[in-house]
Amino acid sequence: MPMKRTAALNKWKMVGEVLIPGVLNVGDIHKTDGCRQAAELADKI
Repeated sequence: MPMKRTAALNKWKMVGEVLIPGVLNVGDIHKTDGCRQAAELADKI
């Protein structure tokens, strides 16, 4: 929510977001598809 409010105040256009639950420890991100999602979002920018 804070990022959406910041974007609205600055009149930025949000093109997407990547939310990856369950990443609590070093290396947990590699057990998800979060990096792929982030790369796909970056390609949209």
